[in-house]
Amino acid sequence: MNIYTKPKYRRQGIAYKTLDLLVKAAKSRGITAISLEATDMGRPLYEKYGFVKMEHEMELPE
Repeated sequence: MNIYTKPKYRRQGIAYKTLDLLVKAAKSRGITAISLEATDMGRPLYEKYGFVKMEHEMELPE
């Protein structure tokens, strides 16, 4: 439901790698649409991965 990285482990690519594993697992199961709500702190991670901002959430284009 949430991704959180303890401060001492931030900026090491852990959240990005976790997100990548989750997206790949979802796609391998036939999921074709992924959207999420992001905090201001988390938004740069999702944008880096390719999610785009929508009105109230972010979406990963196909």
